[in-house]
Amino acid sequence: MAQKFPTRENVKKILQNFGVSEGVIYLNGQVLHERDDTDVEYPFRQESNFFYVTGVPEPDFHVVIDLATQQVELYAPNINPDHVMWMGMPDSLETLRAKYDIDEAFYVDKLNERLSKASTVYTLPIADRKLLEESKASVADADKNKALYTAFVEARCVKADWEVEVIRQANKISSDAHVKLMQTVKQGMNEQELYALFLYESVRHGALFQSYYPIVGVGMNAATLHYNKNNAVMKEATDMVLVDAGAEYRCYASDITRAFPVGGKFSEEAKVIYSIVLDMQKACLAKCKAGVAWEDIHNTATEVACDGLLKAGILVGSKQDILANHVVAAFFPHGVGHMLGLDVHDVGGYPEGVERIDAPGIRNLRMRRTLAKGHVVTVEPGVYFCDFLIDPVLKAAETGKYINQDMLNKYKSVGGVRIEDNILITEDGHINLTTAPKEIAEIEALMAAGADQESKKRKLEA
Repeated sequence: MAQKFPTRENVKKILQNFGVSEGVIYLNGQVLHERDDTDVEYPFRQESNFFYVTGVPEPDFHVVIDLATQQVELYAPNINPDHVMWMGMPDSLETLRAKYDIDEAFYVDKLNERLSKASTVYTLPIADRKLLEESKASVADADKNKALYTAFVEARCVKADWEVEVIRQANKISSDAHVKLMQTVKQGMNEQELYALFLYESVRHGALFQSYYPIVGVGMNAATLHYNKNNAVMKEATDMVLVDAGAEYRCYASDITRAFPVGGKFSEEAKVIYSIVLDMQKACLAKCKAGVAWEDIHNTATEVACDGLLKAGILVGSKQDILANHVVAAFFPHGVGHMLGLDVHDVGGYPEGVERIDAPGIRNLRMRRTLAKGHVVTVEPGVYFCDFLIDPVLKAAETGKYINQDMLNKYKSVGGVRIEDNILITEDGHINLTTAPKEIAEIEALMAAGADQESKKRKLEA
């Protein structure tokens, strides 16, 4: 990544998509928020669109982009003595001009005058409407502002090389943290210990924030898609633990899921379910390239899941009938993946005018568009044994006949398995940015080595 955040490059992409040459674009950045009835701030994270056109990670900034000249003006908060007392002296305007890829820097007390003189002000939903009203700015109508939002979305969807490298680094930090968890986990530990370890490994390698709240679920906890209690004891060595966690690096997300046995050895039942999910992911990855419709990738995952569940004996009957009755959605209820970038569920999943497919499972797909070179997406199939989802299908006459309850009960203790990688779409395929191991043999070998290392350490300390 370049020393300066490439604001001009990003602005150019947006303006090419927007096609307007007069007026200004105005955005305000995120502000600090405090907990109720306290003077304690929540951790600050910049709004993604504002970051995309400034690279500024601090609160209370504004930006104006002149459409005729493409000049970028940054507006910093005025110097406040109380703020300086608590937080230190902010960067001077001269420092801001040197630090960021901008044309000018001013204090915010100059902003009202600037906006009031613009022929038209285009903005996004995050805009401070009170400030726009005070400045008596001539704000564009909703349709034109919607067009601006679309221009931002399309620019952010196609990643530049430097963005891919930042996401790759986020993936490396996260992949290494997942490996550390595999090496450390043991019977009797609490989910919260793995949760804490993931945070520690992320922060010590330069990722102070997570892309989302980490999920650490053992056994049946893993059947809850966004489980986040992270406080159960891992009692059985044969239990599977699912970890869905990704560090954020320089505001860019990673999103990785791995599942592994607490005791380091997959049970026979866990091997079967894990292998089904791995086959689902491999089949999806094989089809990922520019020009492919994302719902086709999802449908591939569903078909492979059906094949695997039939082979395991959990499903019975005609594959065609099972798919037609959406039985697989009881075991694979979510979408196969989503866009990834400045946000973990990044913008652009559903272009203007594209509707969701209203059918079980696929209706939860977070993205429905044709893959293009430069997209970064997650591929995250899974199989889960959640009674709340399975029981209605099992009890319904038209669908229950496709489920073998004895075999269902045999595998239910596996809980849930999801395997998730982050990939860059290319013209003729993809590049996998995630390096955490996922083959059964690799995971068992890694965990065995970790157990041996821990045993030697204990002997030395004895």
